[in-house]
Amino acid sequence: MRPLGACFWIAVSGMSFSAIAAVDDPDWVETVFSINRDAPGDTSPKGHTGLAWAPDGSDRLFVLEKGGRVRILSGALTTASPAWSTFAVMDPIHTDSECGLIGMAFDPDFASNGFVYFFVTASDHEQQIIRYRGRGNVGSSRTVILDRLPTAGANHDGGGIGFAADGKLYWSIGDLGNGTGVNADLASLASKVGRANRDGSKPSDNPFNDGVGPNNEYIFARGFRNPFTMQIQPSTGRIWLNVVGTGYEQVFVVGRRDHGGYSAYENNQPANYLTPKIVYRTNGVDTRNLVDVARSGGVTTFTTSAPHGFRVGSNLTIAGVADASFNQSGLYVASVPSALTFTAQQAGPDASSVGGAATTLDQGGCLTGGAFYDATLAPAGYRGNFFYGDCNSGRIMRARIDEANDAVIGVDYWAHGIAGQVDIAAGPDGALYYIGHSTNAVYRAAFRAAAPAIVVANRNLRIDEGGRVATSISLAAAPVAPIEVSVVRSAGDTDVTVLEPSALTFTPANWMRPQVVRFAAAPDPDTTDDAATISVSADGLATETIDVTVLDMPVDLDRIFRDGFE
Repeated sequence: MRPLGACFWIAVSGMSFSAIAAVDDPDWVETVFSINRDAPGDTSPKGHTGLAWAPDGSDRLFVLEKGGRVRILSGALTTASPAWSTFAVMDPIHTDSECGLIGMAFDPDFASNGFVYFFVTASDHEQQIIRYRGRGNVGSSRTVILDRLPTAGANHDGGGIGFAADGKLYWSIGDLGNGTGVNADLASLASKVGRANRDGSKPSDNPFNDGVGPNNEYIFARGFRNPFTMQIQPSTGRIWLNVVGTGYEQVFVVGRRDHGGYSAYENNQPANYLTPKIVYRTNGVDTRNLVDVARSGGVTTFTTSAPHGFRVGSNLTIAGVADASFNQSGLYVASVPSALTFTAQQAGPDASSVGGAATTLDQGGCLTGGAFYDATLAPAGYRGNFFYGDCNSGRIMRARIDEANDAVIGVDYWAHGIAGQVDIAAGPDGALYYIGHSTNAVYRAAFRAAAPAIVVANRNLRIDEGGRVATSISLAAAPVAPIEVSVVRSAGDTDVTVLEPSALTFTPANWMRPQVVRFAAAPDPDTTDDAATISVSADGLATETIDVTVLDMPVDLDRIFRDGFE
């Protein structure tokens, strides 16, 4: 983020905003879920930096504050008396500029071990990743997993953190506001994505591991200006990294050894560099003049006078073409054959014309946190979609994803009016929750369901071999009579079992209250990942399925014997 002209993260921290927001999509209804207050009359913004639901079915929403406090809202979905409490306060902490408590991730085996990790600026020269045990509402067993992570005590600290498909811990750090770590620099973790084992040790297979050489052996990928947040895509376990830019906001899907190009490139990466999956102009739009346009069989090819920089799924407005049948707003880029051409699906007769311009969607200027929609409350067109926010505009955008090809097919406005929009979380009830850095409210948006249907909170689950995982199930609308929902393993690895319960009953009184189902994966002698399918069904309702991936890894037998599978 930038302290001037782009992100107002710092400037708004002492101001007061009312809880007003609005969802642009008419198929969703928004409510103010909770006012984040310590006591009646406390209306001061908390300087939020993130939020996430505990993935153990415990009905606990974790909310981060820049100043170091981690708060929990307990029982808001399952009890009549939800309450806020303080889980932990990070100390020491440095909060100048963009520093502070800026990231959080739950251990893949959180349902068993209760571990939650926080990304913290501990001083003006050091950042840390700190682990707590979170089985109760007060954190315990504080452990510094990684220390001496770089910062200059100002901006571009990064703060993204998560666990990807291999079960390793990943985090992201920016260029510290002064160009540290950019381009060919492999000695610093600045401007990088790092990778570690869950205890903070260095994996021997990290891509830049050179033994006694000069490289920092935690480096996984490089070339990122300010990667403030990251998301792990549920269906693939891949890292989607949100990078705040100088001229462009960019979302990358990051792999081993990838190079995002900073500071040499920004949305103009050449071959052998990583190109963004989603991109938009920082605090503005791009307009590209068109040389000619031609439509054939419902596909229009546009040729620009200069490299356009558009990405597949970009939302464009076409105007000023001599043949007005080509002029259209809300046109989505379908392919990019070259730097000077792009195509789009467009109805109309075969024709050609000249002139005009293509203009991108004005999204904002400070890309912040996002979430994948992995629930079944909303219909198929929303499943797997990526929702991301922008702090400057207070907007949330919806990127429609073709899950079969992992491709962005369109980006649209989804919500607006969230002061300092900073993070989004998918809830155990199939709704989306979001918060602004400068708001007093947590917002909730749920799809307007017309009839009862099975709501599964997570269609894709990952579980350690020897571990446990949980999801929640509810109904989309009130039934006229009780409905019994069955949960069974229907295919795949027999080591995956439904622990409890295998049958759930929903009534006209409790239909929207999420009920927890837990799964376990027993250890086996092979060394490969396994998979299983869970079917969730009820008479008269469409069956939903859950795909469970079992990560083969060394099993902590002491933990199993100590904690059991209760």
